[in-house]
Amino acid sequence: MKIRVRYAPSPTGYLHIGGARTALFNYLFAKNNKGDFIVRIEDTDLERNIEDGISSQLDNLRWMGIIPDETIDLPGKYGPYKQTERLNIYIQHALILIKEKKAYYCFCTPQYLEEMRKKQADKNILAFQYDGTCSKLEQSVIEENLQNKISYAIRVKIPTNKSYKIKDLVRGNVEFNSVDLGDYIIIKSNGVATYNFAVVIDDHLMEISHVFRGEEHLSNTPKQLVIYEYFNWKMPIFAHLTLIVNNKRKKLSKRDGSIIQFIHQYRKEGYLPEAIFNFIALLGWSSHEEKEIYTKEQLIKLFTPKYLSKAPSMFDPEKLVWMNNYYIKRLNVEQYLALVTPFIKEKYNWNSKTIEWWKEVLLIYQSQLEYGSQINELVSLFFKNNFKVDIEAKTFLNDNECNLVCTTFIKKIIDCKNWTSDNVKNIINEVKKETNVNGKLLFMPIRIITTGQMNGPDLVSTIKLLGYDTIINNVKLNFKY
Repeated sequence: MKIRVRYAPSPTGYLHIGGARTALFNYLFAKNNKGDFIVRIEDTDLERNIEDGISSQLDNLRWMGIIPDETIDLPGKYGPYKQTERLNIYIQHALILIKEKKAYYCFCTPQYLEEMRKKQADKNILAFQYDGTCSKLEQSVIEENLQNKISYAIRVKIPTNKSYKIKDLVRGNVEFNSVDLGDYIIIKSNGVATYNFAVVIDDHLMEISHVFRGEEHLSNTPKQLVIYEYFNWKMPIFAHLTLIVNNKRKKLSKRDGSIIQFIHQYRKEGYLPEAIFNFIALLGWSSHEEKEIYTKEQLIKLFTPKYLSKAPSMFDPEKLVWMNNYYIKRLNVEQYLALVTPFIKEKYNWNSKTIEWWKEVLLIYQSQLEYGSQINELVSLFFKNNFKVDIEAKTFLNDNECNLVCTTFIKKIIDCKNWTSDNVKNIINEVKKETNVNGKLLFMPIRIITTGQMNGPDLVSTIKLLGYDTIINNVKLNFKY
């Protein structure tokens, strides 16, 4: 059997963490099995679709490295790949079910259905079920209504008290009963197919072999199994992925402000696609190796559904930041500068300094940079005027009797005639030798009086790049000697 899997987003929103994970697991499974990964757009929720919803899905998937084999702009023989372009296909299949008495026209008005809902609610029936009124209509009444062009939907007739079973790759054996379903609409009055009908037809016609999707779709499965059975189609193998939760073990919500939700936001902030790919792959899956860093090729080779987690997976923002920093540190100079330079140019006057100066400044932060946009905050040190040493730093200087180190350094740095990294380094070494102080009690006082900070990048490089005038102004302003 040819492995064919699909990611089928609705363009009612942008690519978010949960969708990206679903797409990624489908992609890894397909590539591990030399199969096809399809992106199909389920755009029949016409009122809620947003203008750039489709482009957000496809552009950000490709940015992450999740490349479709077939989709709307890369069609294969199974298209179209947008549901709104397949409406006639759904109607044709609905008519087949009507002919076989497995579905029927429903002429009930919205007002009648609302009254039915209220009556069921009064009886404490929580989940509304259609009472089957139109399934009992005489054929002559149906034909008359159709001839008079009375608005209708099409409902599937659900078998009575029938059991449906699947063997889920994550949850094992799962059983459903038709008593909980009710005759649901498969074609709405506007001629648009509902999700649970269209998805079955699309999966069958596109020869989808496996369906990896979120836990929230588990409740839809029995409705879809009815359609598979009515058409006598082979079901795909299902895998319903567990929830992603936050650090409070609550279901990840798009309204959770503590976590960035959408892939384009990470991209905008300067996260690397390799890091996002690696991080999301470990949300609910593990190779059972004691490691966190994997290349795309390694993940494809190792991915197997048997290691999908049966417990919710926690989204840890700190782990993502650590992982992104890991990948940033391994960029070559050209790649690193390409990442951070656009952020710098948005905030600072690039032409105010030489390209070589900028290159030196940016590179001293590579090892500590967590994401691209953070560079603007880090380099702000080089654009401060007349900084003041804060209370914590002053307390450190006073408590550790740093006066000797500070005065010795200031006298030597003022007399520095040739402003180079080597000369700055030599001055610090001379201070070390003359004061007999080293380590933290040597470097931190010098950092404080020159930059106003208690920590930062390489001290020698920082002093050299700040420049003689700035350093002398800083030490005169903040330290009496």
